[in-house]
Amino acid sequence: MTNHVIAAALNESLFGSLPEGVLRDLELTSRITRVPSGKLVYSPEVSVIVDGALRAFVDDGAARHLTVSYMYRPQSIGIAGAAGQEFPVGFQAIVPSTILRISRARFDELLQTHRQIGWAATRELARQLDDVLDETVRVAFHPVRARIAHHLLALTDIGHEDHASVHQAELAAAVGSVREVVGRNVGSLRDASLVDVSQAGVAPINQEGLRRVAERRG
Repeated sequence: MTNHVIAAALNESLFGSLPEGVLRDLELTSRITRVPSGKLVYSPEVSVIVDGALRAFVDDGAARHLTVSYMYRPQSIGIAGAAGQEFPVGFQAIVPSTILRISRARFDELLQTHRQIGWAATRELARQLDDVLDETVRVAFHPVRARIAHHLLALTDIGHEDHASVHQAELAAAVGSVREVVGRNVGSLRDASLVDVSQAGVAPINQEGLRRVAERRG
């Protein structure tokens, strides 16, 4: 990971409006953390995604997950926690990822000395809330088959070579269902020639068809 990549991610992030000298200091004083694929990240500090992809999810306390958002460079996680809000949201790396962790004290200092960061953080939270509301609509009104199509496209659109296909357990975690239900619906997508199913997982073979399925309600 080069300094150029880190600096570019910061410039693209909610911190991008900071003066160049402050940005460079932030780059030097923050902590780079590499997150292996599948690693869970709970209660993070404010962190900018430098590369890779994470999913935000909620769980029922009994190992069932529901993915509410996918997050990529240059989005940030941990903003709600920095504002003193406790949301039952965890984060998991979908592929090997890198995040830049900013200490709570440093973030608070930036909020006081550079007020535009507060507005930028508000806009970032608003975008994340939009994702959560979109997923709420899918859970409430879309059949499981449509939700599987949506999450399969989201997970394979990441563009990482290790994520050209998705295991059914991962799809179950995305849609908040169980593997048996996911398996039946994946079978129907396979029979419709929309996906290929192999030992490597489920891979889209007709993305336009999957998008049409993902948009259906009822």
